[in-house]
Amino acid sequence: MSLATRLNRITDTFIRRPAWWPLLITFWALVALASYAWHVRDLENYAHTMAVLRGRLVFEMVETTRLWASQHSGVYAPVTADTPPNPYLEVPEKTIVTPSGKTLTKINPAYMTRQLGDLIAKERDMRIHLTSLKPINPGNRADDWESEALAGFERDRQEKISIVGAGDTAVFRYMAPLEVKKPCMTCHEKQGYHIGDVRGGISVTFPATYIYGIIDPQKRGFLYIHIAAFAVFSLLALGSLMAIRRHLIALEAARGELIETEKMASLGRMVAGFAHEVNTPIGVAVGAVSQGNEVVSDFAKLLGRDEVDEDEIRDHLATLNETNSLALSNLHRAAALVQSFKRTAVDQTSAAVRDYDLAEVIEDVRQNMHGIFKKTQINITIRCTAGIKLYGPVGALEQLLTNLMTNSRMHGFADGTLPGAIVIGAWREGERIVIDYQDDGTGMSEDVLAHAFEPFFTTRRGSGGSGLGLYIVYDLAIHGLGGTIACTSALGKGVRVVLNYPANTKPETL
Repeated sequence: MSLATRLNRITDTFIRRPAWWPLLITFWALVALASYAWHVRDLENYAHTMAVLRGRLVFEMVETTRLWASQHSGVYAPVTADTPPNPYLEVPEKTIVTPSGKTLTKINPAYMTRQLGDLIAKERDMRIHLTSLKPINPGNRADDWESEALAGFERDRQEKISIVGAGDTAVFRYMAPLEVKKPCMTCHEKQGYHIGDVRGGISVTFPATYIYGIIDPQKRGFLYIHIAAFAVFSLLALGSLMAIRRHLIALEAARGELIETEKMASLGRMVAGFAHEVNTPIGVAVGAVSQGNEVVSDFAKLLGRDEVDEDEIRDHLATLNETNSLALSNLHRAAALVQSFKRTAVDQTSAAVRDYDLAEVIEDVRQNMHGIFKKTQINITIRCTAGIKLYGPVGALEQLLTNLMTNSRMHGFADGTLPGAIVIGAWREGERIVIDYQDDGTGMSEDVLAHAFEPFFTTRRGSGGSGLGLYIVYDLAIHGLGGTIACTSALGKGVRVVLNYPANTKPETL
């Protein structure tokens, strides 16, 4: 059976059993959950990207400001309480007085960064921190997170972004390295730095609520959409499954009626063959009895004569004996045919189980099909191990073999117009019975073989083919006998069908 056919059968079984439907709903729930998780992850990635961009923008603005100050060797600003002289700056003219008497102090890039950090912390929900593993100002000492980032800059100089904390207190922390450039050497050469070295970094910290306040409503929106989609699909799926199930049940009933009709049609063909077959011995018997009546009449005339020749009496008696023997033998033959047909007909029209001899059953089928094959050049050979006694639904086996033989005659041998052979082998293998049915007819193409056991599939639509013959064979093998069946064929190389089913015997009674 083809993969598509097996999938169709699995689907049909699923649809017929509502107890399995929750599996579909569960599967759809998993799909919806996976889809929602994917969208949430996408939003999380978006939040991460936004955090990186925001931190990078602040870092680049601060770094550009520092570079400008470095290129001018720092700038001067009035000395105030918030801007006292930098105690960590050791340069000439750190503090100067203008002609007007105003005191100015030199603001180097590091001092400027700290001043900007204090201003940003007051005005914005953000904090920047200039830090280094070798800070001049102890206030620039790195915390644990910054130390880990600085250690990473020594290896790959890649920016770092993390979310620290949870809930409303969660913050994004961004940090990028500061590389030593030529204008920086004025202050940092004494620390042993060279141009291109990483001398530290600037960390940018801001609340995660700033970004999650943007994406959280989108998460809720996706959640509502997925819940609605799940509910709608589930309702549609359940409604569709119920409607399809009703149609399948109706179709199954119609199919069952068609199968029974086909079985009866098969039995009708067998009856027609049986009638033709039994007509011959009965006709011969009738002829023999008629001839015997004539002999009796002649014998009576003979006895009415004055003189009777002993040889004539003996001739009449011999003829009478011959006609009686001929009539009796043909009546016995007709009785055997009737008995065989009776067993087969009763078995095929009921689901009863009984004891049976395997060889006898196969021979009964051959006998009952003889009338159908009589005028053909198709030779039927049976090779069955003798003495195999079984117990079970013998009608299923007889119907199966009848359909196979009918199918061979119709399709393999072009309605009996082609010569050929059918060989039926049967034997026991352990606790299994194997029936090997072969014909050397026209065979089937690969495409036709793939659909051979499907219901209503036929290559003779409109010319006598119902498409149920081999489907009934399959159904009887699987459900009637509880076995397995396989078919192999190729164009011009005939057909081989192998049936394998349990070798059941009659249960012992206590």
